[in-house]
Parts: sequence; C-alpha cells; structure tokens
Amino acid sequence: MKWTVKEWISGGYQARRTGALNAYIYRSLKWPDFYSDGAPAYEGKYGGTAIALIRFEGKGATVKSLAAASRFQEITDLDLVEIALWVSKLRTACSNLN
Repeated sequence: MKWTVKEWISGGYQARRTGALNAYIYRSLKWPDFYSDGAPAYEGKYGGTAIALIRFEGKGATVKSLAAASRFQEITDLDLVEIALWVSKLRTACSNLN
C-alpha cells in the first residue's frame, strides 16, 4: 500500500504509491445507485478509467469498486480504502479551516 494523497485541483486529489503508480480522485457526478442521498461522492480513476466510487457520510466513507477495477491487479480494494481514508482526512482538514 503506502499511498500519499494530496490536493491536486479544486475538488480533486492525486494519489501516489511507491513504484510510480498514480490514481486521481475527482468530485463525482450523480450516480443513480450510489449518490441518491446527496452525500459528497468522488470517483477514483486509474489509467484513465473509473475504478471506484467513494462516498462520505459523517465521519465514515463507503468505497465501491467498479467492474473496471478488475483489469488493474496492481490496485486492490485495500488500496482504494487507504486512498479514501486519505481523502477523508484532507477533506476534514479543509473544512476545519473554514
């Protein structure tokens, strides 16, 4: 694992792992089956392909792997959870500044 996540663009994050892997996390559009309650949601992309949806509610996060994630064996579900925890920490830090 060993991911490092930083704010990359407004509403987006860049995740880097030792070994030159990069994933990007963007504010998500409304996914009918996942974003129906209005909680903040993000889309994880790797290799230009959406591989996960991350939704934040309160202090927790829900991570849902998409079918395309199975094409990328180098990123596991545990990696996606670690990235979601990083994003959650960064979002909390930003909201505490306001």
